[in-house]
Amino acid sequence: MSGPCFLPLVLMVIALHFLWHLGVVDNENDDNWMWFLSELHNLLEANTENMPKLTILSDRQKGIVDGIEVNFPTAFHGFCLHLLAESFRKEFNNTILINLFWEAANALTVMEFEQKIFLIEEMSPQAACWVRSIDPCLWATACFEGTRLGQLTANIVESLNALILESSGFPIIQMMEYIRRQLMTLINERRETSLQWASTLVPSAELQVSEAIKRAHNCHVLKANDAEFEVVSREGSHIVNIRSRQCSCRGWQLRGLPCDHAVAALMFCRQNVYRFAESCFTVANYRKAYSQTIHPIPDKALWRNEGYDDVGPRINPPRSFRPPPGKSRKKRVRTEDGGRVKRPVHCSRCHQTGHLEQHVQSLYRCWYSSSYT
Repeated sequence: MSGPCFLPLVLMVIALHFLWHLGVVDNENDDNWMWFLSELHNLLEANTENMPKLTILSDRQKGIVDGIEVNFPTAFHGFCLHLLAESFRKEFNNTILINLFWEAANALTVMEFEQKIFLIEEMSPQAACWVRSIDPCLWATACFEGTRLGQLTANIVESLNALILESSGFPIIQMMEYIRRQLMTLINERRETSLQWASTLVPSAELQVSEAIKRAHNCHVLKANDAEFEVVSREGSHIVNIRSRQCSCRGWQLRGLPCDHAVAALMFCRQNVYRFAESCFTVANYRKAYSQTIHPIPDKALWRNEGYDDVGPRINPPRSFRPPPGKSRKKRVRTEDGGRVKRPVHCSRCHQTGHLEQHVQSLYRCWYSSSYT
């Protein structure tokens, strides 16, 4: 499988903290994504009593979208906002429009979202049309039906991809061994790091709650009953229910951490604010996530062939796939990227565009330009 007609490619599903599911295929196409996601479905079905309600973030590749619809019809599916913003930037390279797009995506209420879209439409009707062509339930925080806990992008995948990038182009066994060693080291490092934490929440969540506590001192709290409070701040008035863990600003329920208004109400009741964060942000659950170990594997010379006869297992080779000419690509080119926006190059010799002075062919161009211009 490591011959010239097979270039191993890794498909990954990353959970909030670590690699969840991994598969090796010959090519990134719709069929392989469908197979990969069906295997993930089977894995979850075999190891859980009830299929969990998932929130999945991905790019807009058709194979992924179709695979999620077939295998996880009840999952909340959203698009990676970073990739969506890059596509928007390539269509409308305007800083103000891009900032408004991000503000619309981060808006917590539908009213605020529509206000940002209206501002985009005032600047560029074409940009507003582009934004509205994509269902806001797939990218806008205010319209998304699932719980993303503040995760708007799939950048965590790129972080892990950078960790295993060196193995790209390796024969399949060497590639899997490289990935195993990297993950073995990563899990151990994070486990040991978490043992040094003395806080209730992981550092990033601890910082967010600490900042919310500082801002909460500027809020005025009015108590309606043991659960409901009216919190008045400079931005306006909000209703907080500490029993259902909801705030009318929607920040608490969408991000999983108490917002400023919720913190003010909890402090008014002399409650421990940190206990009202979602359990996935706790140090205890972080340590539990990294409590398991990926064990070392002995040298290949010591491997034993168990469970098979002398012939060995039957291997079904992949369908013939002719690799493209040249050096194999390591970084993935996403379908919605479509290539970077290219800037015109200028020659410092003849001051014309389209070539550089250091290229040999440019000497003739420079001479031609200086002679006939």
